[in-house]
Amino acid sequence: MKKWCVVIGVSLALASCGGTSSVSDTTAVQTSTTQSADSTNKFEYTLTIGENTGSDVVIEVIEGKTVELTIVNPNSHDDVHLHGYDLSTGAIEKGQPGTITFTALKTGEFDIESHETEKVVSILKVTTK
Repeated sequence: MKKWCVVIGVSLALASCGGTSSVSDTTAVQTSTTQSADSTNKFEYTLTIGENTGSDVVIEVIEGKTVELTIVNPNSHDDVHLHGYDLSTGAIEKGQPGTITFTALKTGEFDIESHETEKVVSILKVTTK
């Protein structure tokens, strides 16, 4: 069975909100995030800021999948952006989920950034089959 999500340790160089990231010295790590990859064309993933997030968390998805990212910040209101796809959860209240749904048509690595903390909470990696 193919793995739809792999969490990999990465080094991230982020100059600013629109910065770029680079990957080096990858190491597999365990995760307890909620994830689902079913036989349909939908991929679901939940991030809880401060619990299963960080610039070393890489979410891997196959190009062409419909992706539903659910983000919760239990400590503060937030607005989370997916750079490269130019998508956002919009304003989300403290402890409430925000969702970004899209079709993964661009390959590469894309920062998922909290505008409240101004930190990368994860990296979305879209690969070809």
